[in-house]
Amino acid sequence: MSTNDLANDATLASDIGRDATLAYDSAASLPSSRVDGSAALRTTVLPRVEVVGIEPRIVADGKIRYELSGKLGEGGVGEVIKARDNDIDRDVAIKRLRSELRSSNATLLRFAEEIRTVGRLEHPNIVPIHDVGVDANGEYFFVMKYIHGETLETIIEKLAAGDPAYHEKYDIERRTEIMMGVLEAIAYAHSQKVIHRDIKPANVMVGPYGEVMVMDWGLARPIHGAEPLGDTREAPDASGSKKLFQTQLGTLLGTPAYMSPEQARGEQLDESTDVYSLSVMFYELLALRHPHEDVRTLEAMLEAVKTTPAPYAIMQSSKFQGPVPADLSWFVDRGLRKNKSERYASVDAMIDRLRHRAAGDIPVQCPITFSMRATTLLRQSLGRHPFITSAVFLLGTMGTFGMAIVGVFKLVGH
Repeated sequence: MSTNDLANDATLASDIGRDATLAYDSAASLPSSRVDGSAALRTTVLPRVEVVGIEPRIVADGKIRYELSGKLGEGGVGEVIKARDNDIDRDVAIKRLRSELRSSNATLLRFAEEIRTVGRLEHPNIVPIHDVGVDANGEYFFVMKYIHGETLETIIEKLAAGDPAYHEKYDIERRTEIMMGVLEAIAYAHSQKVIHRDIKPANVMVGPYGEVMVMDWGLARPIHGAEPLGDTREAPDASGSKKLFQTQLGTLLGTPAYMSPEQARGEQLDESTDVYSLSVMFYELLALRHPHEDVRTLEAMLEAVKTTPAPYAIMQSSKFQGPVPADLSWFVDRGLRKNKSERYASVDAMIDRLRHRAAGDIPVQCPITFSMRATTLLRQSLGRHPFITSAVFLLGTMGTFGMAIVGVFKLVGH
């Protein structure tokens, strides 16, 4: 490379740096609270090639790095906004604190802990973090993968309303597969000594190609760990039934309708609290209604969570689908035990049980599961020994038929 080439490259690099600085200075004055695509959260740094005539040249656009396009949702702590990453040319999701909570040190520390927690939970079913920073107004944010799809909450609502397309796409077995993805994510988090504490359908995304992502780790914390900093605000009003399904902050942390009994009592929590919440969510996904759907007040919901056994899922009727399979009804029933020592010992145990079910190993817990077990064994025997099993089955059928004929003749003779 010649001396002139080196000089030209140096001049170009200087121009790129100057252009990017000027773009940042002009963009930094824009209000970051606006969700109209003009908010300044950084500028692009990657150059591109532009052809002028026959000469290619490197150009630094100095565009706004993240162009905000609209709010995707809002949780107990933060709001999530869709944005376009102009450097990498992809859609992303940006989470930042809700405006009314930005002055709270406790909330800020919890937000920072969420970033660190999700940042170290590298799993296919946990949404990854791409970036973290502070915008021009000094507000913290982090950038996540944008998930194309819909929440499990939306899927349940569509199924409960009888949408035929959703019932065709999400039959019982597909719902069980989705649940397995959620279980895998939480099992991994537990292996990293982290509990979620806010598992619910609204915090699970299902993509168009089978992706399952567990979202919103804002209340997650180390198992047996203390809160980052106590939040002294009073719990918000949750008298409306809709608010029972929303994350609460203050003296009550979590979503009332999906809390474990020990969480509702304000006790020390471990992995078992997530086991309970997972079971509530799976119950709702199977039966298309919450086990305490008729409860309308916060006090009544907390009391029901602590003391009222959930009705068996198989007993919940829907005019849009058949009964919940008996073995899955028993499965969620165990996870919903009020005494945590009677629940599954771990999320791994739940996964193991569902894997055995997929292999045809169904525990006998009632006459229905006995029939399911017998049918499975017969099907497995036919696969391994088709001729012997068929012969035995035929002889057994003929024998039963013959006994019935003899019985009829005896009755006629009498």
